[in-house]
Amino acid sequence: MAVNKRLVIFLLIVIGLSILSIVYPYLKPTGQVTQVNYEREQAILARVIDGDTIELESGDKVRLLGINTPEKNMPYSNESKMFLQQFMNKTLELERDREDLDKYSRKLRYIFFEDRFLNLEIVERGLANSYMTSDLKYERNFINAEAQARLLGVGIWTKSSDYCSNCIELKKLNPINETFILINKCDFNCNLSGWFVKDAGRNALYLSIIFSNSEKLFQSKKNTWNNDGDEFFLFDNSGKLVFYYKY
Repeated sequence: MAVNKRLVIFLLIVIGLSILSIVYPYLKPTGQVTQVNYEREQAILARVIDGDTIELESGDKVRLLGINTPEKNMPYSNESKMFLQQFMNKTLELERDREDLDKYSRKLRYIFFEDRFLNLEIVERGLANSYMTSDLKYERNFINAEAQARLLGVGIWTKSSDYCSNCIELKKLNPINETFILINKCDFNCNLSGWFVKDAGRNALYLSIIFSNSEKLFQSKKNTWNNDGDEFFLFDNSGKLVFYYKY
């Protein structure tokens, strides 16, 4: 009986090691995501809704992964939309990542035309900021593309030349209560009519005058900044970047 028991234990160990050898390549430490490579699908571009949303000939809507372009009527919104319109009625290749659909039932995809990665190219041209890239397949590509666009000062990263652009600074941002304080360090008033701040997504808040050598508290009326990390853009009334802060 003892011999049989040892044999059973031995067989269980062998079976366990066999199973482990199969699943081991897919195991990663806690907190890391296993990357799955999905096959690309082909589709014809039928309509461009905006710079990061398209409609296919099938009727499916697609939200471009890894990017966020300016909202309608914002600076560079038309430019990002026009960039995609040059591929109208052409056959694109679509590639998914971890999630298939967003909460609006749009497909979440990377889109390619021939040897061009269009999501990435939009960021490289400064027509979008990288957005929600954590653990995406092309996360590092988006981060590098945005860094290069910022360095070159193209598109949304074009620096403001407004005379108040050197006066206004961010003193404090409190994402928990949705407030921020701006300082005017100059000896003259700065009328910030038309200036706006925004987060990494689509939320924007327009500003008003800040008197000389003073500070002003602003309150967002909606949930604008994420408590666990976000971005803070300040643009002048022509859509040029005054400053950028990421936390």
